[in-house]
Amino acid sequence: MKSIPISDLRRRVADVIDDVQASDEPTVVLQRSRRAAYIVNPERYERDQAELSALRRAVFLTEVREAEAEHQAGEAPRFDDVEQLLDELRG
Repeated sequence: MKSIPISDLRRRVADVIDDVQASDEPTVVLQRSRRAAYIVNPERYERDQAELSALRRAVFLTEVREAEAEHQAGEAPRFDDVEQLLDELRG
């Protein structure tokens, strides 16, 4: 992954943007030698967001199926009220 100090970014912003748009590789912006931001091209960002959304959906659906199977097997806990359920969820 490429990195650039923020002071260099200020001087070369157009060049850095051109480099990022031409590459699939993100660039990390460093401020005081620490990561301050990432610059990615829009296609990469949109692809990553779509993949993340699909993965979250897959995990959600897996959890729903597990909960349904647990309920059908009679293993699902029962709660007298919402507060009891919330206490259980809070751990």
